[in-house]
Amino acid sequence: MLIAVKGIICHCFYTEWGGWLRMLINGIECNSITTTDRGLAYGDGLFSTIKLEFGKVIDWSFHLQRLQHGTARLFFPSFDWIVLQKEVFNAAEAVKHEAHYVLKVILTRGSGGRGYSAEGCNQVTRIIQLSPFPAQYLQWQLDGIMVVQCDMQLSRNKQLAGLKSLARLEQVLIKQELSLKDAVEGIVCDEFDHVIEACTANIFIFIDGQWLTPKLDYSGVAGVMRRRIMEHDAIDVVEKEITLDELKRAQCLCLTNALMGVVPVMQYEDKVYSAIQRQPITDIQRMLKQGCEVND
Repeated sequence: MLIAVKGIICHCFYTEWGGWLRMLINGIECNSITTTDRGLAYGDGLFSTIKLEFGKVIDWSFHLQRLQHGTARLFFPSFDWIVLQKEVFNAAEAVKHEAHYVLKVILTRGSGGRGYSAEGCNQVTRIIQLSPFPAQYLQWQLDGIMVVQCDMQLSRNKQLAGLKSLARLEQVLIKQELSLKDAVEGIVCDEFDHVIEACTANIFIFIDGQWLTPKLDYSGVAGVMRRRIMEHDAIDVVEKEITLDELKRAQCLCLTNALMGVVPVMQYEDKVYSAIQRQPITDIQRMLKQGCEVND
């Protein structure tokens, strides 16, 4: 199947969600990437997964800033961010009839270099993917989910902490563990048993009347929804190292990312949280709906 995106014809592929995946690479239709691309060879790149609502790009400025910050930390060659923004907005326009959709931006260092050396890598590869929105996320926001404690631990690396890099092997192994435990999500710690995040989301816990979220100085991904909550004028959040004991004592906890929004945890291991205990999460959901950032 082919679809036109602002005059560019894109190949479409059927996905597991029962919809079509649409793809642009460096602004043109393409369904393949060179085997010399460093994103494929070494995971040498970044990505950001963005929610679309009737063609509107939600929190685009936050996603863009995170990508810019990440490419600077990884010493990527410079490229035209205006071109990327136009590609993102044009792709979003193609699905403006959809209430919710997903747009994924992938940036790799491109091709070049010998072995691990990045010498000669002068052209960043830009990949834009469109795919259907996971419908279960809307239900999760209302009903909450059950989560488990993962045995898998995250490694510590100050140079890469916070980045949403393409190197996601830890998350692949965590997802396999969750599958074996028949769980949709799980809480992951580092090697010192500090709570860091969930497999695909950041975590906030409410304890002694205060919202806490883990510091991400050595592990974890600095999510866009996490930033929105932390910068909200009406939501007081303390960023600190969180122990498993604090997690177990929390009145309630929630998971967040750019697609699922704020999802209450209704049960963590054997601990069940009542609707009354989860009220602070409902308050956050309400406050965020009042000030959702949209970029046209």
